[in-house]
Parts: sequence; C-alpha cells; structure tokens
Amino acid sequence: MAIVRAAALAGACAALAAACAAPVALPTPGGTTASLPSGGTTASLPSGGTTASPQAMRWTIGPALVDCAGVAPTVCMTYRDSPDGPSKRFFGDIEGFEFRPGHETDVLVRQVPIPRPPADAPSLRTVLVQELERRPIMSSTLPPALAGTTWQLASMRGAPTAAAGARAPVTMAFDAGSRVSGMSGVNRYGARVDAGPDWLHVSAALSTRMAGPPEAMELESAFLSRLQRAGGWRVDGDRLRLFDAKGLELMVLRRAAPGSPS
Repeated sequence: MAIVRAAALAGACAALAAACAAPVALPTPGGTTASLPSGGTTASLPSGGTTASPQAMRWTIGPALVDCAGVAPTVCMTYRDSPDGPSKRFFGDIEGFEFRPGHETDVLVRQVPIPRPPADAPSLRTVLVQELERRPIMSSTLPPALAGTTWQLASMRGAPTAAAGARAPVTMAFDAGSRVSGMSGVNRYGARVDAGPDWLHVSAALSTRMAGPPEAMELESAFLSRLQRAGGWRVDGDRLRLFDAKGLELMVLRRAAPGSPS
C-alpha cells in the first residue's frame, strides 16, 4: 500500500511540474496574447496607444523645430515613422539624441514605460538606440526674407553688443545664394549658410586673424560661437531673431539701412 501511494504522489508531482512549465497566455492591450515562458524572461508585447515599444522603431527626425501647443508655448521636433508617412510633432526629448538643425536624421528609438508617472506627465520615455544617418539639407538659395539683406547686432543673450576697440559694429550680410559674411567686431568672417522657412544652419566660419583689445575679442568670440549654434530664425519687422536648437533666442539684429557697410 505504501508503494502504491508513493507512486501516485510521484505522478501527481510530475503532472504539477509539467503544468508549471507550460507557457501562460497573458492578455495584452492590443487584444492579442503573449506567452510568458517559465525561464523568467518576459516576451515582447505589441505596442499601441500608451504601451511601451520593446522593439526598436525607425524614425526620421526633421531638420527644424516647429511651434507646439502645450501648457506653455514651446517648440518641438518632427519625425516620420515611415519613408512616405506624414510628418508628426514629437513632444519631449529623445534620450541620448542631439538635435542638429538643417539635418534629417535616421534613428532607431525605443519607448520605455515610466513607473508611476504623475497624472499630467507622459507615461513613456523615448530612448535612442542607434543613430543611423545624418543628412544635411543643402539649399541653393536663401528664403526671400534673408536673401540680399544686411543686419547689425542689436542684442545678444548673455553678452554685450559693443566693445571698446572694436573696428566696426557686428554685422551679418546674406547674399542671394548661400553665403553669410560681415564684421565680427575685429575681423571679417564668411560662412556657408543653409536655411529653410523656419530653420537655419551656419557652417564653420572663416575669418581674418587680426588681434584687438580683449573686450573686442571677447565680443567677437561670443558672436561667432552663437552664430554656430543658430538653428532657427524669424524676421519681425526690422528685426532678425536667431534661435538655438531648443528655441532659445541667441541674438537679435536690426535691419541695416541700404548702403550700410557690411
């Protein structure tokens, strides 16, 4: 009798072990089910709505920031999730990705859930998996609001607009093609510029190498460094405003009178 009971108990344990090892079907938000294996790892769940995307998604990031409506006026990136798909606004940042105006960028991203987010906060964060390719958008001509215009520095965030010993006011002159040039305080500079309706990219500037007083050289350095960071522009009447890649205003220039030196 003891042998029969032991055999029955062993059979029951074997059946229980087989049942525990079998995959368990779990419902997902998309209406399908995913198998949860017994090895302790979870299976991929389909993305949809506010659910996380465990698989990397290919996006193409647009070359310019656009105005976005949120709690307060702000700017955001645009992206396409298919080659011929429509451009969509992306609210927030892509962790690990550096936006560069004037470039289209192919990336792989993954969306990860945020544990216990506040009621008015996103439930997902977007993380860069891999940057695949960056393509500069080259423009053969400038927008009409810039082509053939000359501007003089009026204000510059965090820096003075004039300095003792400067040879001339700081200026920017756009030709009809894709060049910008002018005086940076002590030296003359020139650079290629590519621009669209709301984005702008200035290549590394070449300049003469004259020395000047420390204050004038500091002004020149501050201007040229901000010019390299410019990613957007807007003309308001007789003012040209340049913004960085996050929409922060870098400088304001006023339109120069016809015939003014550039």
